[in-house]
Formats: sequence, C-alpha cells, structure tokens
Amino acid sequence: MMVTSFLKKRNWSARSIIEDIARSGWSNVGVDSSLKEFFMADLCSEYDSINLYNLLYSRRQEFSPYFVQYLDFWYADEKNHADGFFELSRLVFGMSELSLLQALQPRTADFSGMHDILSDEFRLLLKFAYDEYISVKTYKKDTFYEGLGHPGFRYWIKNLIADEAVHFGNAIKLLRRDHSGRMHECEAVLNMISNFEGESYKNTFLFDHDGPHFSLSGEEVGQVIVQDILQILHKGSV
Repeated sequence: MMVTSFLKKRNWSARSIIEDIARSGWSNVGVDSSLKEFFMADLCSEYDSINLYNLLYSRRQEFSPYFVQYLDFWYADEKNHADGFFELSRLVFGMSELSLLQALQPRTADFSGMHDILSDEFRLLLKFAYDEYISVKTYKKDTFYEGLGHPGFRYWIKNLIADEAVHFGNAIKLLRRDHSGRMHECEAVLNMISNFEGESYKNTFLFDHDGPHFSLSGEEVGQVIVQDILQILHKGSV
C-alpha cells in the first residue's frame, strides 16, 4: 500500500482568504482598471493547469502510482490558486466568475513541439521541477499583491509560494527515488527544457513567461535555473 506521506500536500483555501479580505471591508482604492490584463495573466497561468492535467490524465497507465499522485496533488493546488484569482478579480474589479470563464474556456492549448519534454515520467518530473522552481522565484520577487493594503494578500501569496515549493520538492524526491539511474541525463534534458524560453505562451500552463505577471529577467531563467536544479538534485534532502 502506498505511503501517502512520502509526497507532501498542503491544504488551504484561496477563496476563503480572499473572502476574509472582502468581509474586512477592504475595497479597491488604487488599482487602475488598466491592470485587469495583469490579473488575467495570473489567472490564465493557474487556470491552464487543467489543459496539462487533462493531457497527462489520459496517459495515467504509463506512470508510476507516486507520479499519478503527484499529478493529482499538483492539480488540486493549481485549481485552488485559480480559485483565488477568480475571487481577486471579483473583489478588485467586480468581474463575475461566469464572465471570466467565458473568456477562459474557448482558449485551446497548443502542446506541439513539446513531445520530447513530455515523453516520459523522468522528463516530466524535470519539467515540473523547472517550472515550479521558476514560479517560486517569480512570485517571491513580485511585490504587487503585497502592496494592495491588506495583510491577507501577503498571507495568500505566501501560501501560493509554499505550494509551488512543495511541488518542486516532491518532483526532486521522485527523481531521486525512482530515477536515480538516469541522473546523468538531467543536464541535457533541463537544457532542452530551457531552450523553450522566449517562445510565446500557448495556454499549456508551461512557459508562461511572456506576460505582465512574470517578474524575472532573461538573465534569471534558462541556464541559471538549470544549474540551480542540478545542484539541488545532487545535494541531500529538499
């Protein structure tokens, strides 16, 4: 029987945090409507996890039980994050969830060209590690939400960052546990992954680095991230 404690899973409600902010009487007194695009980019990035999850769900029989659990934990967290952005858009701009869904759902994901990095569990884990590590770094650098004037926003972002860090840590654990014999391939695969940097976002959840929400420069992604991950992979526990 699987020991579920091997992979970490945090449990919290993004909607509840934003609802608490709303009940406190906070109102939008300084966020210009022109920043709707900024909010929408963050919502799209989290919401599009459904596209990657659905793509991989159809391949569940290929994967180990732990990796299937990884996917389920990851998707539950990303859906929770998206729920928070739905609530934020409602609170800050008065946008209804229905109107947001009507804008989001017609979009389609284009995974063409990504076959090699999505081809097996080992490469997928490296892709998740790369993506989640970058998410932690960009959310830590982004102080926009903390400047909205209520401590609840900082609490919300801290929870979101913690989830992304758990996703990264879980991916590293599985790589070490189940794919130790392929560690010599990690650098080449990570380099292949990093070569996608600079391409336009295709609603895949992956490489969502060209929007106004992304706060890292070109010098802070790519090889810098590859080398960080390689060093972490060859250290002790995460």
